[in-house]
Amino acid sequence: MADPGRVVVVAAGFALWSGGRCVAAARWADVRRLRAYRRDVAPTDALYLSVELVDGSLMELREEVPGFDAFLDRAAATLQGLLPYRDWHHTLMVAPPAVEGIVLFERKARRY
Repeated sequence: MADPGRVVVVAAGFALWSGGRCVAAARWADVRRLRAYRRDVAPTDALYLSVELVDGSLMELREEVPGFDAFLDRAAATLQGLLPYRDWHHTLMVAPPAVEGIVLFERKARRY
């Protein structure tokens, strides 16, 4: 069985681990947009979070990996304006799978 990976969450940020090594990491301040969506993937209808960083890179988190809940808990405490779990999860789970999903958080552009 392939290693599903895990999300490691700390106060300053989070990291994705797979096969015993860190494959991606970011600080909470680097999160530009957080979007939840479902894919119709047999045999399960999986929930994903797409994390877009300010540098344009993307990270994808799967609901079934260890650390997913810890990620959402810390994100709720850190990302001001994050749509609460209870306001989007049920709606997303009863809707047909779609790549667009629901935007949970979007950082306002900085003005200089």
